[in-house]
Amino acid sequence: MVKKKRLMAFDTRHYPIRPQVGVGVLLVRNEKLLLVKRKYNPDAGYWSIPGGHLDLGERVEDAAEREALEETGFNVKITSLAGIINKIMYDKSGKVEYHYVLINYFVKQIDGNHDQLPKAQDDALEARFVPFDELKEYKLTESLVELLKQLKIGF
Repeated sequence: MVKKKRLMAFDTRHYPIRPQVGVGVLLVRNEKLLLVKRKYNPDAGYWSIPGGHLDLGERVEDAAEREALEETGFNVKITSLAGIINKIMYDKSGKVEYHYVLINYFVKQIDGNHDQLPKAQDDALEARFVPFDELKEYKLTESLVELLKQLKIGF
C-alpha cells in the first residue's frame, strides 16, 4: 500500500509574502454604526465593521455584501466607497505579521425589518449598533479608528 503525501494547508494571511485584500462595510442606522467583535486574528476580541477577505475571482463589491450577510445576517447593497486603509502589523522582531489593503464601503440594508438587530454569525463573536458618541468606549481596531478619523466620524 502506497501512502499519499497529504498537502498541508497554511494560512497565507499570517506572515504573508504579499498583501491581502480585505473588504468592510459601514451600515449606519439612527446615528449608530454596525460593529462586530472579531473572533479571529488579526485583532481577535476587538470591535470593527463587518468584513473579511476577497475571494479569488470575486468582485470587491460582491465580497463586501457577502461578508455583511455572513457576519450579521443583513442583506446590504453598496451605496459608495468609504475609504481605503493600509493595515500593516509587525511582530516584536519587526517582521510583517499581517498586511492588508482594506477597501471599505457605505451600505444600506435592502431587505428585512430595518429595526431588526444584527445576529453575530460566521467569524463574529458579537454584533451590535453602537451610537457614534459611544465609539470611543469600545476597543476598536486601529484600522477602524483610522477610517473613522478619515471620515471625521466620532473621532
